[in-house]
Amino acid sequence: MKSRFAGFLCVIAVFQLMGGHWAVLQATAWVNMLVKYSETDGVKVGISKAFDGQHPCDLCLSIAKNKQTEKKQSSQLEAAKIYLVAQAQRWTLQPPRYFWRLAPTISSLVSCESKPPVPPPRVS
Repeated sequence: MKSRFAGFLCVIAVFQLMGGHWAVLQATAWVNMLVKYSETDGVKVGISKAFDGQHPCDLCLSIAKNKQTEKKQSSQLEAAKIYLVAQAQRWTLQPPRYFWRLAPTISSLVSCESKPPVPPPRVS
């Protein structure tokens, strides 16, 4: 259930990013103009008036104005791109300032006093 909802949200986001909301609004405006012009002049004249571009409605004018505003804003954003790639840094290794040197003791160098048992024990 959650994955379907997440997929639906992703599809809606891609639709909006690609400008699908403008297409839905424009189709709504064309249908409204088609109905309005067909009521007074007939279907044939209504279709030609709706799609000729000479008789735009208020919604069409608003869509065109907002599309231009959106294009101007996107062109301004392109000029101010942010590059997220970090520059390579050089690392240099330096010895530590302070360190303790452990001197080996003589007792650790002396061999073991005890000898292994002869014969070796057997596991039974």
